[in-house]
Amino acid sequence: MGIVNSTQAFMKNLLVYTIFVIFTSTTIAETTDLSAYSITNAQANEITVRVNQMGVDELRSRKAYLENEAQRLEETKESTQNPSANKSITERLAEINAELSAIQKALVAIVGAGAISALTSDGYNDEIPPVITINGDNPATVELGSTYSDAGATASDAFHGSTAVSTSGVVDTGTVGSYTITYIATDKDNNTSTATRTVNVVDTTAPVVTVTGDTSVTVELGSTYSDAGATAADLSGDVTVVTTGTVDTNTVGSYTLTYTATDASGNVGTESRTVNVVDTTAPVFTSSATFSAEENQTAIGNVTAFDLAEVTFTVSGNELAITSSGVLSFVTAPDYETKTEYTATVTASDASSNSATQEITVNVTNDPDDDDTGTGTGTGTGTGTGTGTGTGTGTGTGT
Repeated sequence: MGIVNSTQAFMKNLLVYTIFVIFTSTTIAETTDLSAYSITNAQANEITVRVNQMGVDELRSRKAYLENEAQRLEETKESTQNPSANKSITERLAEINAELSAIQKALVAIVGAGAISALTSDGYNDEIPPVITINGDNPATVELGSTYSDAGATASDAFHGSTAVSTSGVVDTGTVGSYTITYIATDKDNNTSTATRTVNVVDTTAPVVTVTGDTSVTVELGSTYSDAGATAADLSGDVTVVTTGTVDTNTVGSYTLTYTATDASGNVGTESRTVNVVDTTAPVFTSSATFSAEENQTAIGNVTAFDLAEVTFTVSGNELAITSSGVLSFVTAPDYETKTEYTATVTASDASSNSATQEITVNVTNDPDDDDTGTGTGTGTGTGTGTGTGTGTGTGTGT
């Protein structure tokens, strides 16, 4: 029994010394370091002024009120995953914890030796819970799919000093949402305090879109184009790829197809493919290489060729002429008696500068109405008798 009394006496003396140090080195709540509670200087000053103006009964009443409010806020926080609401609750809890810390130190300084008479066998008897300080950011933000390592928390008790902190709660970094980590500290007199950290798992990364096949392809004019599409991957899960843009294979040009994927958080990923419609096919002549035309006029006929684009024609030499649309003619009307056959090279070109040639022959036919004609007259006289002989003469002209 003497040993127990000696222990209690020692603990009382130790507490008296501790209280003396606290009282002589600290003006009530004035130098309390509240910066660890993530509050503003203005809030810290307001708490300091308020606590300094309170007596013991007011401090205890305020302490009970704040503890009840903190409990209600913790319950509310557990039941909601709204990031905005959680943020407001976290900020208010920081203010409450800061003020509880100031009240705790104020009570120690004011109560002083009066607390010694209430010592139990373990040397302590207080109703003030430990003060928990959360390390790092609160709330904290982590990207979807990354690794989260909690910074933890520490706790200090006015009578017992450093106090162990237990942690509960999990953060699923594979799912977007708001998570709560709870820290609990209990001192030797079973006074318990809690603090929480909100961890927001966010997705700010756009889906990765991958074009299937080449990002630049070439297709021939008039052919059929079938797009290979694209795929997309995102940490949030399956996403759909939407394709926009068209390819007109009947018109030479460059076309763009855009592939877009949007995830559940509204992040947008895009990629594109360029499709070049080209014309590398030359025109094909559809008209005969041989023409026939009557002399004394210039018209010959029409040269034709097939192509998906517009075709223009030219002809070699200086005896024949051709319009861009293919109307063939003589430069000078031919004379059958002078020349009956003409040859030349016709070139057909499309808008893409593809060209084809054809050697043509034009045969000149005779115009019967153009042949030479002649007429003549003649007279003659003669006499004769019997068995005699006679002579006669005649003249004639002709044209």
